[in-house]
Amino acid sequence: MKNLKALIQLPFLILIALMFVQCSYPDDDVEVFENTEDFSILGRWQTVGFEETIRYEFTADKRFAIYGDSSVGFPTLEEFMQDNPDLNGNDWLYEGDIVVVDLNFGNFSRLLPDFKCNGDVIDWISEDGSLHSTFYREGHDILGCN
Repeated sequence: MKNLKALIQLPFLILIALMFVQCSYPDDDVEVFENTEDFSILGRWQTVGFEETIRYEFTADKRFAIYGDSSVGFPTLEEFMQDNPDLNGNDWLYEGDIVVVDLNFGNFSRLLPDFKCNGDVIDWISEDGSLHSTFYREGHDILGCN
């Protein structure tokens, strides 16, 4: 009878032991990232309000302003450079989260990119926290983005 009572209690003891083993408490030293996706600014972008006249193209280290006419289409970067061999683009880099573009003659643009719509839209935020401009990838439907 003693062995039967012990045999019946054994599963309960195992269950209680497993509950304590499975319990864990958050570690205050562990950093939790909710969204770790990094989006790239590389590629060609349209600017809200200036879709008909300009495209920006970011390469690994240069930002090019490509002017054109949407009624005839915009040239590729290579075509634009052939027609404008004196234009070298603007150097750009990341300083932390801020994108810094050298506008020449000691002038710099310092903006925080706020990516939206799976990286197809960028709200550029000024140092004072206001919206500077909005870019979207060439060919992306900006109306489909909230």
